[in-house]
Amino acid sequence: MKNTIRLALLIGITLHMLSCSSEASLEADYVAPNELPENIVAGTPLNDRIIQLYKDYGIVVYTDVTNPRMYKDLVSEEGLTIAADRIPADTTAALIYIHMIEKEFINSLANNKLHIVPRNFYLFKNDLIAGTYEYISKTWYNSNGDLTVGSLKNVGLDSVKLKQTFYYGLSSILRNDAVNSNSFYSPFVDINTDAGVYYWQVTSLDQAYEKGFLSSNQNLIKSNQQDFDLYAAWASTTPPNTRDSILNLYPQIKRKYDLVTSMFKQEGIDLTVVNRNWQESSFNPKNN
Repeated sequence: MKNTIRLALLIGITLHMLSCSSEASLEADYVAPNELPENIVAGTPLNDRIIQLYKDYGIVVYTDVTNPRMYKDLVSEEGLTIAADRIPADTTAALIYIHMIEKEFINSLANNKLHIVPRNFYLFKNDLIAGTYEYISKTWYNSNGDLTVGSLKNVGLDSVKLKQTFYYGLSSILRNDAVNSNSFYSPFVDINTDAGVYYWQVTSLDQAYEKGFLSSNQNLIKSNQQDFDLYAAWASTTPPNTRDSILNLYPQIKRKYDLVTSMFKQEGIDLTVVNRNWQESSFNPKNN
């Protein structure tokens, strides 16, 4: 049996090395199960929409905090702590987000890129906080299949942030690919290292821009991974006039922005087009 396993691994590694397909290189270490929970029964708007998304795309949306997958990270030792108490997303907010999964994410990807869409979404009212680190969304360690999303509350629902969750999470998936890491993420980190800039030096937004960061919230930019993924979120939603003025004024931001958007473009995803479509989207609050 061991010899069979070794042979299978050898074949898999050989095929991976010979293949130039990004589909092969973006396979997760762990394939997350996506079985519809037993408590999801047709008859309510939320459950009906969850069932339909599952039937159409095989995607499961979890909103029940009593489900073990909502409070225990099954695939890592990372143990993401969202908050002391995990609160399920409000129904209307969850419905809006489920609509956005399809209309603002899946429909924007080419058919040959649908394999990189997370297969399980976990929706909370809580903001995503792990210690002092804050996230817009969070992919589970070593799995491309699980995306945790916070801040889904009916009062003050921020649809811009909801849009950003897709590309923030997708950035995490793409940069973990070895080729993308070497070509885009490592040079991105080198920009910070060579300039000698660190999150704790940032105390205002102008200062953040000067040092190549996109937020004055230190908890959002503490790690290079957060910094990188925030660029993807920013690129997908920031109004073009605002984006271009910042890119023209701050060369450090322009260099980092170019690396992140180039990684996405190599994977067949043009964040400029994503942004353009967002400016016209009915989910964009400026259009309502």
